[in-house]
Amino acid sequence: MQLKYRGATRSACFSALIVLVSLALATPVKAQDEEVVDVPPVVITGIGILGGFPTGEFGENVKNPGIGLSGFVGYMIPRTPAVIGLDLGYLIYGHERRTEQFSLTIPDVHVDVVTENNIFSMNAFLRLQTKTDPLRFYVEGVVGFHYLFTSTSIENVDRSPFSGEDIVSSTNLDDFAFTKGVGGGLLIELWRGGEDRTPQNRSLRTVSLDFRMRYLDGSQADYLKRGDIVRRSGTAELNITKSTTDLITAHIGIALDF
Repeated sequence: MQLKYRGATRSACFSALIVLVSLALATPVKAQDEEVVDVPPVVITGIGILGGFPTGEFGENVKNPGIGLSGFVGYMIPRTPAVIGLDLGYLIYGHERRTEQFSLTIPDVHVDVVTENNIFSMNAFLRLQTKTDPLRFYVEGVVGFHYLFTSTSIENVDRSPFSGEDIVSSTNLDDFAFTKGVGGGLLIELWRGGEDRTPQNRSLRTVSLDFRMRYLDGSQADYLKRGDIVRRSGTAELNITKSTTDLITAHIGIALDF
């Protein structure tokens, strides 16, 4: 049953990839006699909100989606539709907060104890991107890793999110999972400038909305879910889960061309 589900997910992702490749190859070509004065961009970068949706064995164990941030930078290879780059992502897929006495000897001081399940990701990508504005489609292949970790920290009760560092924190469990996958997206141009751009002066050229989906096939790793730390008689027991770590991600953000 698990193999059928995973196979269906991969088939759907590759079908979407084929559609996006077709759109990329269908880019109109400008007339040869048109005067080209635009200086093509070389660097593209961006940041946005990242959603993560566990799937496969990972989805059977982690029922809730994660949310976080992601950013990337890429080099647009001149005279080709290819972009190579690196992106980083950070997701929280589990969060618990409780109020406790600071210690048995200081019962009149209370603190918040916060436990979070996190995924930090790093991926290298190769992207094929259409050049027509204001809509640009792209497809990409990625390879990288997930760093899954659960941490517990002590904070002041009702502290402001911007009030400073934790009082103390500790990593309860961490592990790495290697990933590979495919993705696709759409850039919608919001602003265009850079009329005075030259090869020596590459000012900001465009600002675009960036919508992206990816399927990441993750290797096996140990991790904790929300509620997997059981506290008994002054000790903490970890209910560790081990499985593949497949993940579907959705990125919505802003992309800048230079």
